Amino acid sequence: MGPFDRGLLALYSLVLTIALILAVLTLAGWPPPGVNPDLIRQQPDVTFTLLGLFVLIGAYLFWVAVRPRKKQSIVHEGALGQVRIALAAIEELVEKVVSQQAGVREVKARVISVAAGIGINVRVAVTPDVSVPEISGLIQEQVRQKVLDVTGVAVQEVRLLVSSITAHKPRVE
Repeated sequence: MGPFDRGLLALYSLVLTIALILAVLTLAGWPPPGVNPDLIRQQPDVTFTLLGLFVLIGAYLFWVAVRPRKKQSIVHEGALGQVRIALAAIEELVEKVVSQQAGVREVKARVISVAAGIGINVRVAVTPDVSVPEISGLIQEQVRQKVLDVTGVAVQEVRLLVSSITAHKPRVE
């Protein structure tokens, strides 16, 4: 749940709590000062709009609570128990392995979950003096082997996207 969702939940809870307190006080025969019970009957459009908005916010917050969350780590069963490996750590490992390859200028990796392990999407920029088919096969095999050696997690697929063939490294200012 992000900051927006948390703020919305806090506001929703506060408004709901106040409305329920007012309802209980009204049912107990003690109307709060300044509340006209006929006000709701006099302006049905405003009342239905607020109720509709309140129901929509409630449905949205319910969906946020039950939606599937993005996987943040991989659980690897070791001899002494569970080991969790952050997907960001695997992405950093892949970027390090690929960036050491001659002819690679830029690297961005993303780990995805597949049926029997993980998949890795790698985006690279290469120099024009390398053979793309050769370097792509080499990168795929090195990534698969290094991730297996370091983490013990099987890599089912390594997808490579050559986003750019450039002779110059981008300047950082």
